[in-house]
Amino acid sequence: MLAEGKKPEPYHGYYFHILKAQGPEAEGGAMDYVVKGKMIGGFALVAFPAEYGVSGIQTFIVNHRGVVYEKDLGTGTVALARQMTRFNPDKTWKAIKGE
Repeated sequence: MLAEGKKPEPYHGYYFHILKAQGPEAEGGAMDYVVKGKMIGGFALVAFPAEYGVSGIQTFIVNHRGVVYEKDLGTGTVALARQMTRFNPDKTWKAIKGE
């Protein structure tokens, strides 16, 4: 959590944001991860480039099941990713295969 008045700073060129719910496209369907004020239903994260085309291009999402998805959100990446509140990998997201 950030101290009051502090702006988020990118880590290795990416911002990271916690997602507190999942949407209908996620395995198990739509649900909140926060139950009675505690995040016990799961967790998810989004990582997106601080400067599209400079620090990165792809946006990544992952939840507690461990599958990482990627997508190029384009030049509006920062605004779009900051608006994300749910882990919802529809058909436009590509699962990254492990080695």
